[in-house]
Amino acid sequence: MFKIALSDCGKKNKNYEKFVSRIPGSSTVILSAGRGNDGELKSCDGLVLTGGKDVAPELFGDWADETVEVDSERDGFEFKLIEKSMKLGLPILGICRGIQVVNVYLGGTLILDLQKYHARKHDEVKEDVDRTHTIKVVPSSKLGKFVGRESGTVNSAHHQAVERIGKGLKLAARAEDGTVEALEGDEELTSKIVLVQWHPERMDFENPFAHGVLDLFARQMEDNQHSEKYAQWRSNNE
Repeated sequence: MFKIALSDCGKKNKNYEKFVSRIPGSSTVILSAGRGNDGELKSCDGLVLTGGKDVAPELFGDWADETVEVDSERDGFEFKLIEKSMKLGLPILGICRGIQVVNVYLGGTLILDLQKYHARKHDEVKEDVDRTHTIKVVPSSKLGKFVGRESGTVNSAHHQAVERIGKGLKLAARAEDGTVEALEGDEELTSKIVLVQWHPERMDFENPFAHGVLDLFARQMEDNQHSEKYAQWRSNNE
């Protein structure tokens, strides 16, 4: 039914593959800078940008401090994936690093370290043990409609976060301490976009903030498949 591209995040790829496999009839392909296989996007129905190292601060006009660990090759490759996906009109789901790299691509900025600069703790409790906290959803957002509630508990394993929101994106959820937790694209972007700071692939799937995110992404791909306008768009840009 859907072929879904995943950006390569190494040993944790399997978590994302398992998560998106809950969409009936779906298949996945891993895209990586090492393989240089970004051309496979042309045969895909959507893109998932996964978690990982920090986005290079130079890309949003800042400079690194001792808290930052970057993968510049991955940054460049994922910028290419975003560019190509938007050219093709592919829906994009960004998770953790994914929300950050899309926000930066669209001209936004990031907080380098939440603990150091804002005294907010959102990192892991310890390795492979996520922190949890409450978020509040913008009721009018697409995300809000799919999770079916205005607040809830999500996991947390990051030290950076969105600061200035990029062009074409709008707020969909915040943590109680004000940290941006979800963004989505406006109607002017060529791709339907949903971005979350938490890790739905590591949560109990019964949590609406896990399955609701995937349901929204799947609906966006389904809407594309039934859209004559989308079919024409793709044929003109492949």
